[in-house]
Amino acid sequence: MKKIIYAFIITAIVGVAVVSIAWHGPHVHDGHAQDIAASFHHVRLNVVNPDSSIAYYKKFFSAVPITFRGVANATLNDRSYFLFNKVDRQAPDNSTTAIWHIGWGGVDGKSEYNWRTGQGMKWAKDIVTIGDDFAYFMYAEGPDGEKVEIFTGVPSNRYNHIHLLATDPNATRDWYIKHLGLKGNPKNMPNPGSPPDDMHFGKAPKEVFGSIWQSLVLVDGIMINIFVKPEEPSFWWNEEPIQQEFEKSEGHVIDHFAFSYQDIEPVYDRMRSNGVEIVKDISWDADFKLKSFFVRAPDNVLIEIVEADPLPDASWLDHLPPGD
Repeated sequence: MKKIIYAFIITAIVGVAVVSIAWHGPHVHDGHAQDIAASFHHVRLNVVNPDSSIAYYKKFFSAVPITFRGVANATLNDRSYFLFNKVDRQAPDNSTTAIWHIGWGGVDGKSEYNWRTGQGMKWAKDIVTIGDDFAYFMYAEGPDGEKVEIFTGVPSNRYNHIHLLATDPNATRDWYIKHLGLKGNPKNMPNPGSPPDDMHFGKAPKEVFGSIWQSLVLVDGIMINIFVKPEEPSFWWNEEPIQQEFEKSEGHVIDHFAFSYQDIEPVYDRMRSNGVEIVKDISWDADFKLKSFFVRAPDNVLIEIVEADPLPDASWLDHLPPGD
């Protein structure tokens, strides 16, 4: 029964009927898949006070403070990390980028909203119900203005998603499947066009989600939700429409997110040969003791590709260079 409920929720999120869906990654030729399927590694945030940010995510989201690879204060969020760049002044928010927000699951929307409010959480958007108490969502405002969603549609208290905006949700989904091996629905999601004028979150979930052009990919229990770029006012978008090209995500409070492989050199070669834009070649980051390179995903999103073992086999002290 739980699997049926979960399948219904995910199906509602991608706005299709409750049917069996074949989720897959990219086609693998010659049986060589070792450099195809990525693991999710971290989200990188630009913050004024890393210690305050760590305390915030510990207090409100049960993130575990760690010293990443012995050199950087960070958090462990179930199966991935938050890493923090210290900046002198608050970075711009992500309202002009394709990274909309990061998100956790929730279980009891009303109770969690009341508890968090009592604990001093600031809200970017108050609690909203979908359908007849089908699910709740709310957007917190993090210490540096980052948006953090709590969504009860997939009940848990785990860090569970990144929400992107896209010029073409299907093309963006395809990019993550092809180049990173993420799992996703192989069928294109139809563009429903402008939602009816009377559409609102109180309607049936199938109507609500079916009114939004969207797609979805999955990796290590993390959902990357992909909604169409809101170029005109809509019931699901309470900010100014985005009619200009998305800005590059780097430099904003949610700077980028990262995936990992045990050996990144063949991944680098494959991506370069497939025409992926390489933003920064393979290099060593002494601040985090990371070997990585950076690529450009659709709509100017920055992606880091890290050399690391996947959790839970790895620890945050793995992959130190010889002698360290």
